[in-house]
Amino acid sequence: MAIGETRAEHEVLGLGEEDLRKIYRFMLLARRTDERSWILNRQGKAAFVISCQGQEAAQVGAAYNLRPGYDYVYPYYRDHGIVTTLGVTPRDELLALLGRKEDPNSGGRQMPGHFSSRELNIVTASAPIGVQYPQAAGTALAFKMRGEDGVVLTCGG
Repeated sequence: MAIGETRAEHEVLGLGEEDLRKIYRFMLLARRTDERSWILNRQGKAAFVISCQGQEAAQVGAAYNLRPGYDYVYPYYRDHGIVTTLGVTPRDELLALLGRKEDPNSGGRQMPGHFSSRELNIVTASAPIGVQYPQAAGTALAFKMRGEDGVVLTCGG
């Protein structure tokens, strides 16, 4: 880069225009799924909603460079942006919200927001906040002991 030339901040981070579009899409998808969940709740079709509104950017940013199926995620129940970025579909989230047997997380037997996916290495969330931290630390230690470059992401609130 010559003197006087500037690069956009996202380019400095190694992100291209297509990355920005994908990130924005994941943020919007998480928000729209959340909004649809509230509509279903207000219609009396969903018992309760655990919202992610206002956290989409941080969640998508944290998950964007993870490798689904290799890296591990120990989410908590508001991490819609993270699981959306990794490949959980709005349909899957809404099936869980409505307690349907087609819910790929648990066949409709878990509370909303208790995401899980063996294929994506999303370990099921738990209602008590904080139980995911020692589990995540153990997975990170296992990666280290095996000499692997895996990343473990966990969140809480």
